[in-house]
Amino acid sequence: MSEIIAGKKTYTLLDLAGSIQRMFSTHYSRTYWVKAEMNKLNFYNQSGHCYPELLQKENGKTVAEFKSILWKNDYERINRLFIDQIKEPLKDGIKVLCEVSVSYSPKYGLSLSIHDIDISYTIGDIEAEKKAAIERLKSEGLFHLNKSKPHALLPKRIAVISVESSKGFADFQEIIDAQNERFSIIRMLFPALLQGDKAVESLLVSLKRVQRVSHHFDAVAIIRGGGGDVGLSCFNHYKLARAIAEFPIPVYTGIGHSTNETVCEMVSHYNGITPTKVAQHLLDYFERFERTVSESQRTIISRAQEILLTENRELTLHCRIIQQVAQGMLQNQRHRLSHTTEELTKAGSRFIAGNSSLIQTLARRIPVASGHRVNSETERLYQLRRQLHLGTSHSLEQASKNLLHLERIVAITDPQNILRKGYSISYVQGKPVKDLSLLKAGDRVTTVLAIGRFESEVTSIQNT
Repeated sequence: MSEIIAGKKTYTLLDLAGSIQRMFSTHYSRTYWVKAEMNKLNFYNQSGHCYPELLQKENGKTVAEFKSILWKNDYERINRLFIDQIKEPLKDGIKVLCEVSVSYSPKYGLSLSIHDIDISYTIGDIEAEKKAAIERLKSEGLFHLNKSKPHALLPKRIAVISVESSKGFADFQEIIDAQNERFSIIRMLFPALLQGDKAVESLLVSLKRVQRVSHHFDAVAIIRGGGGDVGLSCFNHYKLARAIAEFPIPVYTGIGHSTNETVCEMVSHYNGITPTKVAQHLLDYFERFERTVSESQRTIISRAQEILLTENRELTLHCRIIQQVAQGMLQNQRHRLSHTTEELTKAGSRFIAGNSSLIQTLARRIPVASGHRVNSETERLYQLRRQLHLGTSHSLEQASKNLLHLERIVAITDPQNILRKGYSISYVQGKPVKDLSLLKAGDRVTTVLAIGRFESEVTSIQNT
């Protein structure tokens, strides 16, 4: 109800709000289907109600925004439908087609009441995003990149990205630990969130941590278990899928579901579906290698036995042949040796008989020739000794003369002898004065004579 104040028709704030409320109740009395992005769900545990923020964005900018309310009963019904059909709960950041009614409250302002959500629209949007991520990875040549990474013959060092307390990680560990006595597989846990709004960021951080030390590992296993198929949308995220595709070593995925394969599973080197299958896949490498080694061992033993048997037969045959040939050759050589001995004996006898006179002549000549040679060498030795004596005496005489001459020269140049002739030597600071340039006025000069020395002071210097 209005009143006049200072000549103006005036309404209370409540009057104006009531008018607006009546206008909305009159003109917006039915429900409307609206498509929007649910920016924040704003679920309150205490009441069970949600207060979603609905946005419309164009070119990354918000062009419309409404506060809304989703009552507890409607939320539980819609959330259960989401979990059953798309394996995801109602959450932040999804696009929805919702049935709303417009209401205005004088106290709380304008808001939308959400009565229902068409889940098929959200499914279509999720599938569209998934398809877009797949097409983008293929166009960038990344979709099959991790599958082409070279695999270690025996993947013994595994970086595991999981939640330490999850059942899936425990199952993975149990399968591998059961074969510890046969195979040694080293595992290192890199904790990460595997569902929820922060899962993508957490997984990317863990992948970067592993990448920094990837040279220490043969493969990465992303293990998720517990919670069924709920919360898998993070594994359709383009950035996470790209990080897996580009990872420098093979990435295994075992995120615990068997339907609706995610993009991350598609681009991984191996998708084991469940953690236990990933563990068994790792063990398969060792078991195949063990079988190969065992088969090779059996083949080598069998082939070696065949070769030994064949060689043994050939060796026995060759031994018999060699023995027969050796016996024949030995018999022949014995005959030849006997014949040669007889021939040598006869030839020696004939030689001695034919040359006995020559031998007697040589025997008589040897003593005579030896005596002449001894006399000749004795005379030669005497002559050499005489020459050595004469040469040594001459050398000593000449050396004595040279030494005497050198003694005379040393005596003449002896400083003491020079000083005796009236000369003197002057020193400044221990150094002999050879040039006036070494002196200056005031220097103390020590003069050495033949007998004694004296000191003087330089008062003046004259160049003559």
